[in-house]
Amino acid sequence: MRNSTGALFFFASSLSVAVGCDDEVHAGAGDGDGVPRCPATGCAGGLLGNTARIGGHPLSNLSETLREPAANDTADVRIEGGTAEHLGSTLAITEIDVEADGELRLKLGAAGWIGGTAVEGATFSITVDPLSGDPTFAAELKVGGAWCSPGEYDPTLTICRYEFVTNVVPHDPQRYPESEELAGYYHTCPNEDEGGALGDTYEFSAVLSPNVSVFASASLGPYITDAPGRFIHGCINGAVAKGQFHLNAFYDPTAYRGLQVTQRTAMLRAWLAWFAGEPRTVPGKQVALHDPLGGLFTWPADPTWVLEAGYGASGARCRGGSPATGVHRHHLDPVQSLPGWSTLPPCTTADYAGSGAVLGVAVPGDLW
Repeated sequence: MRNSTGALFFFASSLSVAVGCDDEVHAGAGDGDGVPRCPATGCAGGLLGNTARIGGHPLSNLSETLREPAANDTADVRIEGGTAEHLGSTLAITEIDVEADGELRLKLGAAGWIGGTAVEGATFSITVDPLSGDPTFAAELKVGGAWCSPGEYDPTLTICRYEFVTNVVPHDPQRYPESEELAGYYHTCPNEDEGGALGDTYEFSAVLSPNVSVFASASLGPYITDAPGRFIHGCINGAVAKGQFHLNAFYDPTAYRGLQVTQRTAMLRAWLAWFAGEPRTVPGKQVALHDPLGGLFTWPADPTWVLEAGYGASGARCRGGSPATGVHRHHLDPVQSLPGWSTLPPCTTADYAGSGAVLGVAVPGDLW
C-alpha cells in the first residue's frame, strides 16, 4: 500500500449482468452515493457488454506476470511485454505490479520501477485468445493517460485512474471511439457520460483492482473471486470498482481498508440492486452503502436517507421499510410487481448478519 503525497487522482469499474442491462453509477452528493443509470430494459450489451474491452473481446482481467494468461468470459488475455518512456529513453517493461490501492507500477530493467502518473504512455504488447475458437491475435494496449489524487472517501489514500486505448478496431466504434489524442487507438471503456453526470475529465477512465478477477455467469450471476497476481481493469462508468473509488474499499481483504471476503461479491451486487437473479436499478436515483461489519464506510447521517435493503453475496437478503416501497428497485411497487420482495425479512441497521446480509443500501427518504 502506497500513501504517496504527489500529484494525485481516482475512479471505478463496469459490469453488465443480465442480457439487455448494464449498471452505471456516478458519484453523487454524499459519501458512497451513486446514480444507477440504466433501467432493466432497453440497454445494449450482454453478460459483460459494458466492461472494459479490446476489439470485441472483454478485457476485464489481466495478469501481473508477463506471458501468463488471465481468464475472461470470452477470451484469455496475455501481456507479452512492452515499453515505457523514462528519462528520455524508451525502455522494455520487465515486470508489472499493481499495488493494494490499485497503483500500476512498471519495472524497466536496470532503470528500476516507475509508478503514479509516470506510467502514462506505456505500451503493452498483448495476445488475445478468443474462447470462440477464432484465431489468436496480437495487439497493443496503451496507457493513454494516468492521474492520481486523494481518495474520495479517505483522502489519506492515493487513488489512481487510467485511460487505456488499443490499436484493435472495436466491433462498435461508436461505443468505443477512436482516441482524439492517439490516432489509430480506440478506447477500451465505453463512450457513456451517464446522462451528462460524468465530467469530461473522467470519461473513458478505469481503476485497477488487484488480486481478484470478475466474471458473469448466466446461472451464478456476477461475482468477484480470489485471483492472486491478477487484476481487474474496470471502467469508471460501471459497477465493479464503485467501492474502490467512492468508498476507497478494496476487494482484497489483506489490503488497508480491505473488504471481508463475504462482502466482495455483495459490494458488486449492492451496486447492481441485485435481486431474484437480475439487477433492478432505477435511472437517476441516488444510493449510499453502509458497512456494519468492518466499519470502513457508512451512508450519510442525514435522517432522510432510509435503509432500503441489506445485501449478501447472492443479492438482496433483507428489506427496510414497507415491502411496498423501494426506490432503488426497478420495480417501484415490489409487493405487487416483484415476487419475493415482500417475503424478505426486515433489516435492522444494528445487525444485518442475522439475515445473511453484510452490506446495506440507503436511499433518500423523500424518493420513497
